[in-house]
Amino acid sequence: MKGRTFAMVAALVLLVGCTDPDDVPATHLSLPPPSVEDAPSAAVERFPERTALFGDLHVHTSWSGDAYSGGNRLGPNSAYRFAKGEKVELQNGSEAQLHVPLDFVALTDHAEGFAGHLACTTPGEPEFEREQCRAMRAGDIDQETMLSQAFEIAGIRPMPRGQGACPDASRCQSLERSTWQRVQDVANAHNEPGRFTALIGYEFSALLSSFGMLHRNVIFRGTDVTPHAISAVDVTDQKDFFRQLDHACQAPCDVLTIPHNTNYSWGMTFSRTAEDGSSYSDTDLERRARIERVFEVTQQKGTSECQISVGAADEDCNYGILFPACEDDDDAKRCIRKSSLYRNVLLDGLVLGEERQINPYKLGVIGSTDTHMSDPGNAAPAIPPLFEPAEGLGFAVDRLLAQEHLVIGPIRKLSPGGLAGVWAQSNTRTDIFDALQRREVFGTSGPRIRIRFFAGDLPADIVDHADPVALAYERGVPMGGDLDGTSSPTFWVWASQDPADAPIDRIQIVKGWTENGEEFQRVWDAVCSGGREAGADGRCPPTAASADLETCAPIGSAGARELRTSFVDPEFSADRAAFYYARVLTDPRCRWTTLLALSAGSELPDDLPVLVQERAWSSPIFSATR
Repeated sequence: MKGRTFAMVAALVLLVGCTDPDDVPATHLSLPPPSVEDAPSAAVERFPERTALFGDLHVHTSWSGDAYSGGNRLGPNSAYRFAKGEKVELQNGSEAQLHVPLDFVALTDHAEGFAGHLACTTPGEPEFEREQCRAMRAGDIDQETMLSQAFEIAGIRPMPRGQGACPDASRCQSLERSTWQRVQDVANAHNEPGRFTALIGYEFSALLSSFGMLHRNVIFRGTDVTPHAISAVDVTDQKDFFRQLDHACQAPCDVLTIPHNTNYSWGMTFSRTAEDGSSYSDTDLERRARIERVFEVTQQKGTSECQISVGAADEDCNYGILFPACEDDDDAKRCIRKSSLYRNVLLDGLVLGEERQINPYKLGVIGSTDTHMSDPGNAAPAIPPLFEPAEGLGFAVDRLLAQEHLVIGPIRKLSPGGLAGVWAQSNTRTDIFDALQRREVFGTSGPRIRIRFFAGDLPADIVDHADPVALAYERGVPMGGDLDGTSSPTFWVWASQDPADAPIDRIQIVKGWTENGEEFQRVWDAVCSGGREAGADGRCPPTAASADLETCAPIGSAGARELRTSFVDPEFSADRAAFYYARVLTDPRCRWTTLLALSAGSELPDDLPVLVQERAWSSPIFSATR
């Protein structure tokens, strides 16, 4: 526990730029071996009923300027090795290693920095000796300064190209293309079909005033990609981004986008109008529905599922909240409005489907980390053994818990990050991308919780069937699917715990629907652990499980290793637009800030929960939607 605590402190201190960056040789920039394509299907183990694979689709390395200025010198090769389970030494000298390797990863360095960053850090490039580049390598431009400079141009569309790192537009564009090629080369070098999948991707990082973000990760199906990474230096608004991406990615190229941190978008990611106030055409909506298939619901900078007092919410919408609800001021920033949150976005998509005959917001759901430490998947500490406060750690912990980050605010409000889960027939680029595209995916807040969710003409006793998954595929649709023509579907949900984490407390079902343009929701507990039964209100009695607030050791064993149930919605209407998704809650455990404070003998923060219930989300099943 002590080692893990020190590693967490080191990681978070790096995030806020408190360490002095080491000016190490840029050996991580060496070109990787030749590309590796997906192997023939006969050479790869296949799973006809699909298997759960875990990965991270939001990872930054030293090739991102904000990570580099924060002290990270670990490039893509180190990040891929870490994802595969290798022990990696961080720049502060501490070692980190996943207890279970990831199945897949996409490194998503900021494409807006492709013009200058590698040129600034690669000896021999003409830009290497430019004053700005020398200052960056020497640590004279720290993370806070770099971020301040970046956000000074927030809202300019297109964003200025190169920002002084390259001498002219032609050279900047050449560097962007060469960096994009290197991103592809290193991903291809680490791709091992059947064992480990390295998807090619990048992050599109448009900025807003007040440190807001319109960010998306861009993920490709295979080696056929766009000629360059279309970024905020190329586009005038979100409409233009999707238009250019669609035009540039022609078959056999196939691409999808994943919005993230909509809690930082000040409501703009899913606004009914574009940034300039103009309306979206039917062509805009159709294009977006085709390309944008998945939503990143949780990561280090918070959770964007739902929030109490902001539209459709419930009492469990209290996880990973960073900002308060917006007041009446239309121009308010650093606050949450309905169009910032996943559940409300799904509801608005149903309304758009009625109004415009197109629902652009039929989004599956994943989690990821957004790590800037080159350590993909390093999301959730295991339940700790008994520990004693670590001598000498108190000062660092107190400083961290009080630290304010320029962009994200109080560091103590951050989360360790989440994971992406997919149900795929094999661990290959093709099958993982196809799972994302059909939305048969799920997200977790860090633990490796598995969740399956089906609906259709299923027998009520499917939970007792010898092969319920085969039957569910035969007679129903999985998460992400559409219920067509089923007048009274049976839903079946199953979840299993991460063996290294807390057991499962309950599985909930979230329903959203519209009637005459009005939005409604219902949340009920479908199955409870420990023999509890849901009451008349549809909710389980509170769990007796808890954690010792001196050691963080679990108290009680009310949770289950797995839960499953089938149910019927008595108010289901095949003619009413609706969605259903499952949410899994674990037994309570100490929040990371509690673990950290207790390990150092520090005071617990009084503005944060002491305990949390980790969770997982399935993608929705949709009915009567376009």
